[in-house]
Amino acid sequence: MELYDFKSDERPLKAREWLKGKGHSLSTKKFWLRRFPIIGWLQSYTLSIASHDLLAGVTVGLVELPKCLAAAILAGLPPQYGLYSSLLGYFVYPLLGTCKFLNFGPTLVISMLMSTYTDKYGPDGVVLIAFLAGVMITILALLQLAPLVEFISYPVTTGFMSAGVITIVLGQLVAMVGIKGSTVNAIKAIETFIIGINQFNTWDLVMGLVCVVILLGIWHLGEITEKAINRTKEPTGWQLFLRYFSMARNAIVLIASIVFVVIMITTTGQSPVGTPEQIEEGFPPIRPPTFQLQIGDETLSFAQTLSELSAPLFVVPLILLLEFVSVAKSFAGGKTIDTTQELLALGLTNILGSFVQSIPVSASFVRSAVNVASGVKTPISNLYTGKTKHPESIMSLILGRRVVITTSRNKCVSFSGGIMLAVLGVLAQYLSYIPTSTLAAVIITSLLPLFKIPQVTMACFRSSKRDLIPMYATFFVGLFVNLTFAILFGVLVDLVFILYPTARPKLIIKSCKFPDIGEALLVVPDKNLSYSNIEFMKQRIIKSAGLTKLDVIVVDGSFVHVLDTTSIKALKETVGFFQSSQKKILFMSWRNHVRDQFVKFDNNHSDLFIPSVSFTDKYDVHLEDQNSLQDIY
Repeated sequence: MELYDFKSDERPLKAREWLKGKGHSLSTKKFWLRRFPIIGWLQSYTLSIASHDLLAGVTVGLVELPKCLAAAILAGLPPQYGLYSSLLGYFVYPLLGTCKFLNFGPTLVISMLMSTYTDKYGPDGVVLIAFLAGVMITILALLQLAPLVEFISYPVTTGFMSAGVITIVLGQLVAMVGIKGSTVNAIKAIETFIIGINQFNTWDLVMGLVCVVILLGIWHLGEITEKAINRTKEPTGWQLFLRYFSMARNAIVLIASIVFVVIMITTTGQSPVGTPEQIEEGFPPIRPPTFQLQIGDETLSFAQTLSELSAPLFVVPLILLLEFVSVAKSFAGGKTIDTTQELLALGLTNILGSFVQSIPVSASFVRSAVNVASGVKTPISNLYTGKTKHPESIMSLILGRRVVITTSRNKCVSFSGGIMLAVLGVLAQYLSYIPTSTLAAVIITSLLPLFKIPQVTMACFRSSKRDLIPMYATFFVGLFVNLTFAILFGVLVDLVFILYPTARPKLIIKSCKFPDIGEALLVVPDKNLSYSNIEFMKQRIIKSAGLTKLDVIVVDGSFVHVLDTTSIKALKETVGFFQSSQKKILFMSWRNHVRDQFVKFDNNHSDLFIPSVSFTDKYDVHLEDQNSLQDIY
């Protein structure tokens, strides 16, 4: 009886049948509920749920404001670009998103990466990168290729994030003392500090350090409060106040800094600390991104632009996906996330965001954490919905901007998005009083929890020491060379460790006695055969056969699931070699489809395949010189 026969009798679908099946799925309710989840849960949306989403939306909006401004400045752009970038995530995700905790917006890591491209291509280039990254992510979603991001390991991600944290912190420390210049890596940041030492501003340093101390103090207070709440399970009113006070710490410090600057300008006529350039009021211009880059005096064609942006076209979507996956896994709570649908939401958010001058956006850990702590119930915390018979209710009047979603009795009001709209339309002029050192303090304190090199190093040292190599390779390249190249380098180093066992499979080689064959040399590879390992296995078989006087070699294919053309050709050459040496090679226990691949290559050697048979003294050595051949290579 032949074992391991997995040959399927199912025929592949014809193109017409496949299209017919897809067309049928488009007409089903299940398809539309999956692609627009809001249709399902909005029907059962209640005032009780709305109250939780209202609280979460307002809280996230307050937390978001200083980080949006910081993200834009970190990307080398005017502060209003951070507000532009936060708008579309609030309005697109409630329509397409499936996870109530997730929240799309500009993140500090991707902003830091964008600073390199801002220096070279300007704001229009960064907006175009957002559009193209969105297109790439949408294509991955439609082709259901989201699992590709899983090829990036946790140690590589940790090395990249930690290098980014150190690079950003060094750059912000330079900014905190009033020095301006490029800080794309650690070396450049130190160089900028030395060259610009004459720009040193003591007031900026004092303001920055005071803000750092206050932010860390409030954060620590919030941590103590959370531990107390977790112990009691029933938070008191004072504990809830401290929780939300800690969440809003960035906004509190921001407002206090603005008040300080306004007072100083009123009394002395000038600000002692550096502030950003004037922030443009009003909503962003709605227009498509510029598809022709301007570099110096040269205007590139679209084809030349794509060629020029080839590196960010690969790296930026990758980083966006990494941030999304890490945040989604952190807040999934063990539940399965529809990755395809989430990537579709992420891709469309970046595509549509580019029409309002947005930089690339992804899921934010901090904003999602605030959603969780605020008791969010649905993705519409971005867009608050309450059942009411009065369109001009108090909630509507507070925000002054409504977005109608569905159903005859629902009014949808944007709270997180509404805060950003209000800032753009009314309050933007006051944001120009924010000290640069305050924003630097917000960035530094927000990033510190992402530095996980010490913890992951200890974990790898206890479990898998080889993971330390790709992690530290990524970390040092990102720190001293370039973050764009670091992630690619880390993946390549990691792939070496993954591919090496494949290229050097273990071979069990023993002398056994078979019925009808007699004494033979049995060879059992423990992995699939491919171009990467076939030459290694071929040389081992030939060498092992030369150490014995056995005339028959039996290759057991129990662990071989597929062959490629290179491995088939090498096996055919091995057959020819043994035939010329008056020896015979047979193939036992090979799956039918693998055997067919081998035979159809040149329609020869079908007689060399034998079914699985029992044999005596399996894996017992009967070699003349037992020391001349290792049992396992």
